[in-house]
Amino acid sequence: MKHLLWLTLLLLAQAFVPLHATSGADSLRSVLMALPAKERLDRLHELAAQNYAKDECVCVKWFYDEAIAQRNDSCLANALYFLVRHYYANKPDSMRYYIAEAEPLFIKEKRYEDLCRMKAWNIYSLSIEGNQESVMPAIHELVELSQKLNYPEGEEMANQALANYYMKHGLKNEAVLLYKEVLIGMENRGAPVIKRFNILRNLLNEGLDPDDRAMFLERMEKCLQECEDKGLTQLNEETSLDYGWYVYYRNLATDAYLEEDKEKARINLEKAEELANRNDWPREKYTLGNIKVYYYQLVGRYNEALVLIDSLLDYFKMTNRQSAVLEMLENKGKIYYKSGLGMKATETYLNYIALKDSVTSSQYYSELANWRSQHDLDKLELKNKQMELDVSKAHSQMMMMGGGLILLLLVCGTLGFITYSRHKYSKQMQLAKEKAEEADNMKSAFLANMNHEIRTPLNAIVGFSQVLVDEDEAEVRQEYLKIIQSNNELLQRLINDVLDLSKIESNTMTLSYFNVYLPEMMDEIYRSTLLRMPEGVMLELKECPAINFYTDRMRLTQIITNLLNNAIKHTEKGFIRFGYETLENDLRFYVEDTGEGIPEDKLESIFSRFVQLSDWSKGVGLGLAICRGLISKMGGTITVKSKLGEGSMFSVTLPVHDPPE
Repeated sequence: MKHLLWLTLLLLAQAFVPLHATSGADSLRSVLMALPAKERLDRLHELAAQNYAKDECVCVKWFYDEAIAQRNDSCLANALYFLVRHYYANKPDSMRYYIAEAEPLFIKEKRYEDLCRMKAWNIYSLSIEGNQESVMPAIHELVELSQKLNYPEGEEMANQALANYYMKHGLKNEAVLLYKEVLIGMENRGAPVIKRFNILRNLLNEGLDPDDRAMFLERMEKCLQECEDKGLTQLNEETSLDYGWYVYYRNLATDAYLEEDKEKARINLEKAEELANRNDWPREKYTLGNIKVYYYQLVGRYNEALVLIDSLLDYFKMTNRQSAVLEMLENKGKIYYKSGLGMKATETYLNYIALKDSVTSSQYYSELANWRSQHDLDKLELKNKQMELDVSKAHSQMMMMGGGLILLLLVCGTLGFITYSRHKYSKQMQLAKEKAEEADNMKSAFLANMNHEIRTPLNAIVGFSQVLVDEDEAEVRQEYLKIIQSNNELLQRLINDVLDLSKIESNTMTLSYFNVYLPEMMDEIYRSTLLRMPEGVMLELKECPAINFYTDRMRLTQIITNLLNNAIKHTEKGFIRFGYETLENDLRFYVEDTGEGIPEDKLESIFSRFVQLSDWSKGVGLGLAICRGLISKMGGTITVKSKLGEGSMFSVTLPVHDPPE
């Protein structure tokens, strides 16, 4: 009878999932309430465990309410854990509410692993939301909690969350070092294989260097082989060993493509595909499909690649995966070109550019300048009207007052003051009007220059795309494609500059500070810049003292790169030299060139985003304005020394900060 009752309950639950139907819910609840208290709690626990991931988590909430009603702390902790897991993917605010409720109970129940894991989920959620100012405090909070509980695995989770944060912000070297530390700690304490596997899987999705990929793939193989040696078929309840091997072979296939090893790519693709088909993983066909597109290109099977791309494009558009759509369009254009279909290649590439460069901020600047001008004029107009009202009141009051000479003196004095005040405000209004007109003129000049800067590469892309169609010679076609690609990159840089300047001026730019080993960063900048150096100009990086500098690596790199790009634009012979030196409480970065120099009357204005738009400047001229804005936000200063015809030296001074404890 008991088994029959439970079978009925399960059937109702299945009919109930995803728990939309009110009648189904009521029926299920009636069956549950008819059970003895202990059994009711057990059955609710089972249902909650099966249904916490559903769109609605009614069973979990019933389990939660029942655990409270029966004063069962162990079951209440389980219910809270299910609720946190559910809301992690749906409503982060609700997740945080239940984490706060769960913390004292989980400490009491000594469920340290689950508590730390929930706090790690919160960190990941904050990072995904872009709530960067809360990420580091949450990481420190998890570390402190782990130390308080004497639970080292919690610190391990905190380090893993910090490594993910580093990776998200482009600090791959720092992230990889921290991941290695976490993995070694896991191996030393014999952590479950699934934990190591998940870290390795996530790492291999991050575009690591070949050496790092090879090392992490070796570790993954070791994990999976460890399970096989023990006769295990599951990594955990949710992940099969087959899936582990599938991920491993899929990554090997990717590496084989990058290495242009056709046979290795084929073998591992077949192994991954066989596992996906055997286990009926339909979603994985799209992941594998992406890799197969590259493999088909490698072996020259272009028609198959195009058919596959079209099916993938439909799926990626339907699921709103814009980056994947861009990747497929780019591949499609390459395949058309390799197949000799120039017209289709051009059309596809133009669609790719249009999608990639769909965001522009030109309208923002226009509206901002208009708003500022109008705002200044409105304020002065209001003051002028107030003055007229004061004059009218003064006249009325004076006409009502009696008294001969005193009255006359008061009237004369008042009128004199009013006349002076009106003259003063009239001058202010005139100055504001002139300022507004100047701003409007500068805005117009900026937009005109932006129009020119956008049209120049765009015309090149369109023009060379058109002639590319009729060009038969392979070398010439390749040269045209290089020109098109170069101009596309120019457009991208222009848009990124405008967006950065917008963030700086609206004070929405956020900085992420970490310890940065400066010699490594400067060497990366040197190698990147070397590729863009013109003939006849030597690039020199001065000897770099071994210093760890607490700063925003990405923005500091951007500042130095912008200064180097500026030097390249204005230097035709000689050298460009850069480096840094230590001062008492600061670091001074410098970029020196032997270029054309800057006219003396421009030295004070070249960092402005409008004034530098002159015949002397080349390009749209946002780089120096962005540098000044970033340096100011970082608490530093930028100066320039220059002599016309001999060269320039830009110096950036930034304060040295100690990293937080």
